[in-house]
Amino acid sequence: MWSNTTHKETKYLLSVNRAADLLQKDRQTLVRALRHVPPDGYEGGQARWYMPTIRSALAMGPQARRESGKYRDRCSIGRNKPLDGLRLAIEKQVAEISVERSLDKRRAMALALAPMLAEYQSLYLSAGRALGVADDPALGARSDLIWSEWADEVSEAAEWPRNDGFSIAMTEAAWPNTDDDKAT
Repeated sequence: MWSNTTHKETKYLLSVNRAADLLQKDRQTLVRALRHVPPDGYEGGQARWYMPTIRSALAMGPQARRESGKYRDRCSIGRNKPLDGLRLAIEKQVAEISVERSLDKRRAMALALAPMLAEYQSLYLSAGRALGVADDPALGARSDLIWSEWADEVSEAAEWPRNDGFSIAMTEAAWPNTDDDKAT
């Protein structure tokens, strides 16, 4: 058993099954504890967590766990391979934006990411409707919360404040052909 956080604990991503075995806990206990906790990574398309994340989740009460995490996790519509794949691609791109040295390039990368965010939102809505996850207004509100959360992360990574033209530029980049004023 690991008593304190060690290098080993943060070196290996663990599945729920492996963590349950190591901690000598029931698998379902870990599933409930990690339900609203964003994974630290994925292996073979399956969510994985580091031991400190798992321990923190187990230490939280059920209500605190529900209120933690990101909207895209809290408003999840279950395992959906296209959504999960797109989410991973977006998270990877946000990470790449954050390590880019050039401010101009970071902002250009943010704008290039906007259509992918719009695609995620569209896919989230269509999958949610197909599964009957919630009524349309609730699903739309969830989708808007997720969009806003992504926008905050991209804004921060690109060092581009939302009140400094970011929101307008991202909206225009995400939905470039929606100008009703143009006659076609």
